[in-house]
Amino acid sequence: MDKIAVISDVHGNIPALEAVLADIRERGIDLIYNLGDLIGKGARSDLVVDRCREVCQVIVRGNWDDHLLRASDNPDVIWYQQQLGEDRLAYIATLPYSYDFWLSGKRVRLFHASQESVYTRVYSSHAYETHLAMFKNTPLTGFDEPEPDIVGYADIHTPYLLPLYYDQKTLFNDGSVGNPLDLPLACYVILSGLLDSHKVGAFSIDFVRLPYDIEREVEEARRVGVPDMDAYAVELRTAVYRGRQKEKSAL
Repeated sequence: MDKIAVISDVHGNIPALEAVLADIRERGIDLIYNLGDLIGKGARSDLVVDRCREVCQVIVRGNWDDHLLRASDNPDVIWYQQQLGEDRLAYIATLPYSYDFWLSGKRVRLFHASQESVYTRVYSSHAYETHLAMFKNTPLTGFDEPEPDIVGYADIHTPYLLPLYYDQKTLFNDGSVGNPLDLPLACYVILSGLLDSHKVGAFSIDFVRLPYDIEREVEEARRVGVPDMDAYAVELRTAVYRGRQKEKSAL
């Protein structure tokens, strides 16, 4: 069977990306599809963009990728934009919002956050109808293709797999490589099946979790002066989102 590594939400974290890429190589996987948010939060958004351009056959646009393309007087936004430089930002502007392909007779669709927008957030706890809507054709995904059987997305940094039994659909989230928010372990997904085949066959969706050198990333982030450094360090070490950190400190 063909194998595809599905990664996302590296967020400028080179040590996490290196660990995941090493694991992918050890498994003999040659195809890497990236669901966006290469940049922001972490120490080296510039190096992450360069590395992902080298190794990923598919990259779609995430909300951070999209947001940092916009002119802003926010000093945090400007910090990341200056680190990236004009050429990398121009490359990010070319990234599509979704990508479809066939795998063992299943049409698979990949995007960052939802079928509506890179800014529309969908969680595992949402209603069945919300999850089912993720399979609809929209202006973001395009109208000229059949609706998918499998949808994979990113954005929420918490992996899960959800069979929609009544409609014979499968929804999965691939977690996060560089900023996981359920366990402080890098996460990605492996899709296995016959690529580009319309014939029904065996396929699988597997999740991989692995440790990486968190303190190396924290040290580098402090060295380069990443915005919101303290909150970022807590996120990496504890997998507690910065918004929840503020809620806890207010109690």
